[in-house]
Amino acid sequence: MTLTLLVVAAIVALGDWVAVQGRLFRLEYLLKPLTLVLLVAAATSASIGDPKPWVVAALVLGLLGDIGLMLSDGDTDLPFLAGLGAFLLGHVAYIVAFLQLDIRTADLVAGLLVIAGVAGLVLPAILLGAIQKAGNAFAAVVLVYVLGLSTMTVLATGTGIVATAVGGVLFLASDAILARGRFVAPVQRGPLLVIVTYHLAQFLILIGLIRSF
Repeated sequence: MTLTLLVVAAIVALGDWVAVQGRLFRLEYLLKPLTLVLLVAAATSASIGDPKPWVVAALVLGLLGDIGLMLSDGDTDLPFLAGLGAFLLGHVAYIVAFLQLDIRTADLVAGLLVIAGVAGLVLPAILLGAIQKAGNAFAAVVLVYVLGLSTMTVLATGTGIVATAVGGVLFLASDAILARGRFVAPVQRGPLLVIVTYHLAQFLILIGLIRSF
């Protein structure tokens, strides 16, 4: 059942990528949340062990975050902030899930190096853009989100599980592209890059944690 749900979720995700690229918004509004619904179902049916409730919670919160961003008309409206909050709580849920696994020091250091490199390259411009668009208070909200995302990514790499580690890094990449497009300058094929890296992130984090299908 779990493998079937993952395959169906992958097919739906591919359809969503096509919808995003073709700007087929009605189709996107159907397929984007449906992808996460199927991943939630896959996680619910999978053998994951102690982290399972937290993984399911993270995916549910990702679904809520997707809905919030889809309903948003701007960078500081209520749906956007609600979506951002849902994703932040999702990262917290993943953090709790990862902490129930064996965290390896060498892999943790590798994750810290990735975060340091990405932060140095893109974070200053993103925070400056957030300040210019909506002021210091909103930039502080963005910074809190970045800290949650960064912690999740570091711990994902610290698990030493290749798929989960790659998924954590892809989540970071997806949000970095999204934030750069919103607060700095448009990114070529930005919406497509965001959705592809985001879906791959959620898939890989989950697949890495599944003990058996």
